[in-house]
Amino acid sequence: MRLATVGLRGPVGEVTRVVAAHSDEARGAPSLIDVTAAGELWWSKAGSGDAARWASATFPPDLTALLRGGSRGMEMLAEAVGLAAAAEPGATSPSGVPLRWPEHLVERRPLLSPPMLRDFYAFEQHVAAGAARRGEPIPPEWYRRPVYYKGNPSTILPPGEIVPWPAYSDALDYELEFACVLLSGGRDLDEGSAFEAIAGYTIFCDFSARDIQRAEMQVRLGPAKSKDFASGLGPWLVTADEVPDPDELIAVAYLNGLEVARGRLGDARWTFPEMISYASGAEPLAAGEVVASGTVGGGSGQEVGRLLEPGDRIDCELVGFGTLSHSVGARHDGGGGLITRADPG
Repeated sequence: MRLATVGLRGPVGEVTRVVAAHSDEARGAPSLIDVTAAGELWWSKAGSGDAARWASATFPPDLTALLRGGSRGMEMLAEAVGLAAAAEPGATSPSGVPLRWPEHLVERRPLLSPPMLRDFYAFEQHVAAGAARRGEPIPPEWYRRPVYYKGNPSTILPPGEIVPWPAYSDALDYELEFACVLLSGGRDLDEGSAFEAIAGYTIFCDFSARDIQRAEMQVRLGPAKSKDFASGLGPWLVTADEVPDPDELIAVAYLNGLEVARGRLGDARWTFPEMISYASGAEPLAAGEVVASGTVGGGSGQEVGRLLEPGDRIDCELVGFGTLSHSVGARHDGGGGLITRADPG
């Protein structure tokens, strides 16, 4: 399945729904199956006396909450989506909610609201490029453990949203990354358990204020303000059952329509199960957490010599599974800058 979060406008305001992509060539254009409405069909078939109530609890219109249902919840979801896909066009749930929504009636919302966002540093070519700019070798510790920073889950943008240019920066960049989302949590996971904990895969675009990042990293702490203003995720969560070999996933970035980067997940030094296992050491992980791979080799403007400018369009494709697109907003003059002080003395 391919899952996303959308907004629907109605007489009492916007309603958020989780949808599954559905394409039926015999019936025309692709549509989006409403997961909660499909859940009503599932509970109705199971003989529930209050299908709508049970569906709202087990197929909630919140992707993070939906993932908490674990592997059995995903099995039920697949069955429910199958029931809705087999229904006639225009069919509704037992409570009267449409089973399908045309794409033109919905607005994309952030893929999910994760309880945690961890961004790793797994591609050696990208690490080597950064070290070369600093005139340093790759730190030996990078080869020993999969390091990461914790990002801001609340600034994940909806697919298609304009990237806000932070007022305190003059150097904005993109970073092409893979990501996975956790289906289950746990503590001190081994690699096998970590692999089973993956709900699915998507694209992560890590927007970076390079001038602020350089300043932050000089004190050997961060990144923080250089990253936390915005990131892209999506447009779909592709469930793990659709990806028989994650190593073969390919990500491609296009700047204003021209390919500028391409990477294969299998080229990372660290696998997602290794990253998840490391993160879970003496620390509990939770369903819905996002784990990003770090930038693929050559996957940033800094590496190819062309940072972002206002009005640029950056498209990040997970080949075969959809493209995450964002345009860059205007620069801001004054206001919102960061507090700084003169050097002592």
